[in-house]
Amino acid sequence: MLAAEPHVGPGRRGDRRGVLDGERAVHGHARSVLRGRRPREGAGAREPPWRAAARAWSGRRRALRAPRSRWATGSPARARRAARSVHEVAHEARPQPRARVGARRARPDFVPAVLSAGEDFLLLEHVAHGPLEDTAACGAAAGRALAEIHGVSFDSAGFLGPDLAVAAPFADCVGALRSYVASVLDRLARALRGELGERVTAFLDAHEGALRERASAAVLLHGDFKASNLHWLPSGELLVLDWEFAYAGPMLMDVGQLLRWRPGAEFVAAFAGAYRAHAPLADDFERWAAAFDLFNLVGLLEGVEPSSRRAIEIRGRILQTIQQDR
Repeated sequence: MLAAEPHVGPGRRGDRRGVLDGERAVHGHARSVLRGRRPREGAGAREPPWRAAARAWSGRRRALRAPRSRWATGSPARARRAARSVHEVAHEARPQPRARVGARRARPDFVPAVLSAGEDFLLLEHVAHGPLEDTAACGAAAGRALAEIHGVSFDSAGFLGPDLAVAAPFADCVGALRSYVASVLDRLARALRGELGERVTAFLDAHEGALRERASAAVLLHGDFKASNLHWLPSGELLVLDWEFAYAGPMLMDVGQLLRWRPGAEFVAAFAGAYRAHAPLADDFERWAAAFDLFNLVGLLEGVEPSSRRAIEIRGRILQTIQQDR
């Protein structure tokens, strides 16, 4: 869905405005379906598959999810790949410690049931939930969930196909991430490129060896593990939404997204303890999670107006990460 935004934090309703506003345009079709109104599809248009699916499950509370690219960028092919990947992750992949991808598994508790799926939509079971809070209990739940997700490992990093196998491997994971960052920096507005280009490149040059060492193992990444995609369940577990960015890569990429909003010490300690109960986590994980998150943050600047709130906050977070590591 939306790329992670650094101002989004848990339990602060006002801070969620950017995410909710962005999703409103994406999910207008969904709300029309679930309220019984037909969205405008053009004269003589046939009933879209997602509407028929929603009506078939009208007796249950449900949520329609559609990849943003279907309507925002006019790319049905990309939407189909995303929807199928989400379906595989949500419906078949039960992450287990050190599990290999391939065997069918029971659906994990932190993923909603898939009621129906098409080429460019998913109809998910609605699960009662609340916002993620900055508490030890929520931190522990996030640690348990992320350790389970990362329990699925791969022979190499790369983009996943519909069967959850790596379809487009990265011959050099850190090299691929650096190439992506370099291409984004080249396309930034001159003001941002001039301020950040040399600093980000110098930081990555200075730490390339350490980044490579910590990127040696490829695991299943959620790819958008931000606070607004994590929801608290009455059972004390975590509901994890928006899987369309899932891929295989370094586990610290997800951790960096989670810690981007700077949760409190109790949350972080509980997260680390719960994660370590299932998988290794280095003592200095916070430092290197922030370093890996630079790859995500630079990508969020593409196409952004330099004077916008979004650009100012992302720029500030990037500079903060670079300066704190001196």
